[in-house]
Amino acid sequence: MSLQATIKASAPVTVEPSLAARLSAFMRFAMWTAAAVCLFAAIWYVIRFRPYDSGRDIGYALGLTGGTMTLGLLLYPMRKRLRIMQDWGALKYWFRFHMIGGIAGPLLVMFHSTFQIGSPNAAVALVCMLLVVGSGLVGRFLYRQIHRGLYGSQLTLKELQQDLEKNLDALEPQLQWSPEIRAGLRGFMAYAAAPASGWSTSAKRFCLIGGKRRATLRCIAAAFDAAGANSPRVLSGVDSTLRAAQQAAQLSAYERLFSLWHIVHIPFLCMLAITAVIHVVAVHVY
Repeated sequence: MSLQATIKASAPVTVEPSLAARLSAFMRFAMWTAAAVCLFAAIWYVIRFRPYDSGRDIGYALGLTGGTMTLGLLLYPMRKRLRIMQDWGALKYWFRFHMIGGIAGPLLVMFHSTFQIGSPNAAVALVCMLLVVGSGLVGRFLYRQIHRGLYGSQLTLKELQQDLEKNLDALEPQLQWSPEIRAGLRGFMAYAAAPASGWSTSAKRFCLIGGKRRATLRCIAAAFDAAGANSPRVLSGVDSTLRAAQQAAQLSAYERLFSLWHIVHIPFLCMLAITAVIHVVAVHVY
């Protein structure tokens, strides 16, 4: 039997996404697109027409609500560390509020200010708020690298290695027709699992492994095309396996970065709380 015939006989049947799955993906895309359009339209309207004053009525209410939500961001680290708050509900709900408030609070404050700076103390408070928001986005990225999803449990190297072995075991029967592809896949696994001889080697692999994963996947996809195979399902399995190997190789580095991030993020939150209180007092007193 020819190589092409062997591939067609051994490769799994391509499974197209169901209509319901495509509609669900389209609806999510449409929802987020509509939300982004509405947000930018609201920002343009406020900047262009100044429909309210930041110190009165709706402007004051926006500032009060946004400032309260922003200061409420301190509740999550307090809930994690203070013994008196250990029984105050599940930690994941506090984290959800922390994530939502970290976006909604500063956004409401920006609408309160009508996107202009009126005083030096407002400028300082704004800079601190932007530092917290930027730091929070970085923290969210790092958090997702070491947890299962946004609200899932923290990953361990043993769990990642077990997932990787399961992926490899599932792929082995499907790649028997091509020793070259199997060798390429195993070569990337060896690169990802090799112990680093020093911090410079570890840092180099951390930065380059993503590009090597994409290059490996392109080579495997090219091998499929050259052999006349059309199996997106197998390629999806290969991609998942390569990603699992990359995640396992980068886990310890992301854990260290996440620990360092906490050292920066918590002081930013404290700075924001202090400057926000000063701003509110200054506005009401002077």
